[in-house]
Formats: sequence, structure tokens, C-alpha cells
Amino acid sequence: MSTNRRGFLKGLAGASAGAAATGLAGCAPDISPAPVLDATEDNGRVVLMVSRYPELAREGGAVTLRVPDRPNVLVMHPQGTQYAVVSSLCTHRGCPLGFQEGEAICPCHLSRFAIDGRPTHPPATIPLTTFSSSYDSELDELTINFVAGEEGFPSVVDGKIFFPFTQFPQLRTAGGVVQGTPEGYGKLIFVFALDGGGYSAVDSICPHQGCGVGYQEASQLLRCPCHEARFSRTGAVLQMPNTGDTIGPIKTFTVTSDATGVTVEIV
Repeated sequence: MSTNRRGFLKGLAGASAGAAATGLAGCAPDISPAPVLDATEDNGRVVLMVSRYPELAREGGAVTLRVPDRPNVLVMHPQGTQYAVVSSLCTHRGCPLGFQEGEAICPCHLSRFAIDGRPTHPPATIPLTTFSSSYDSELDELTINFVAGEEGFPSVVDGKIFFPFTQFPQLRTAGGVVQGTPEGYGKLIFVFALDGGGYSAVDSICPHQGCGVGYQEASQLLRCPCHEARFSRTGAVLQMPNTGDTIGPIKTFTVTSDATGVTVEIV
């Protein structure tokens, strides 16, 4: 592993990235994670003047964007005025990604992902999270929207999301689940109909290293693909990461219900 790449892995996320870099005998010395750029958001958006950042301005370039209270993202410039933004950690073992030959690539075990987040080469099999972005060529500004939502999924209104039973009938039955990304929050959430008639709503970000968790319906648990942490439908830790670290539960939201549907408070 090259000195520059080792330094990046150590500095990107402190002890967490250092843990990810441990014992990677198969890593490729000619692949480097994207350099880190710090930025601040305004109302859920980050605006970058691309020409100020050489690594992003050049075609084929990329940066890792670090924004307070947001997961790090990989901002890629495949060609021309095309840009794409995805989560910056490989879904295999949580290593920081680089960008090469039009794909996000993991320096640790050589997983590759298309710019829309799809895995194209193993060992990773789970897609990266994508983020909405737009480029204004006249202003040379790239806007990244961290709170964009999923089409057809309810939005946050006055700090709450309402799931009407007429639209989400699965929430009437114990074991039912709804998942999606609400406009105004910008991250995947899960809403569960629990045994006994109650409800729970949880975030999708693992508290270990910020990887996205997925729901396994057969086992009725949430799994983090990066380090195999497991969580219950109420967010409780069922299995600690295989790195030996100790973590707390996934973020949860207050849920209420009435005869018409389920309301989740997003705070």
C-alpha cells in the first residue's frame, strides 16, 4: 500500500478508517481513494464551484466530500458536465472508495461500482447510496442535495411523515414494513408494524462507520454489510461489528398511529 493511500485511509475517519485498512494484504498499490474535501451545507445542500477543486474539475476526477453530520460521499466527474454522487464507503468491508476508469473502486478488495451505485465487480454485492446533484455550467456550480427524496414516497411536512393505510396497507398487519427515502430527510428509513399492534421507525445508517443497513425479511433484522452488525426492528443491537468495536443502537424516530395511518416524527 502506498504512503499516500495509507495516510488517506488513516486520516479520513480516524480510528474507523484505520480499522478498515488493517490486514489488507490484497490491496492494490496503484489505486488511491479520492482526496478529501471539507464543506458545509445550507438547508440540506452543498454548493461547490468546481473550478476551485482540480481533482474534481478534471474529467475522470473525484473527491470525497466530508460534511458535518452527514455521511461522507464520493463526488465523481466521469466526463463533460456529468457528475454523480454516491456514498463513499465500499459496501463489502467499509473501505473508502476511489474513482478510476468511470467507476468507483475499492482499494482494499477491488470491488467496483457504476456511477449509479450498482456493484459491477465482487466482492461487494450491495449498491452504494446515491445522492441527488445538479451542475450549472454557466455558474460552474455543482449542487448536492442531501435531503432529496424518492419519487412516490411521502415527504417530511412540518417535521413529520404520514403513511396513510390506503397507500401503505402493509402497515395494518404485524410484520409489515415500508422503506424509502423521504424528501426533506434524504436518507432511507424503515417503518415496521410490530407484533402486538405497535410500530417502530428507524434510520438506515449504521452507527459504527456510517454504512447503510438493509432489512432482511426472512430473519426480520437489519444488517450492516460492512462489518456484519445486526439490529432489531426497533433499532437495538443484536450483534456487534466483527471488528471488535462496541456500538449503540440505530437512530429511531417517534411513531404514532390512528385509524387513518402512521405518523413518523423526523428530528
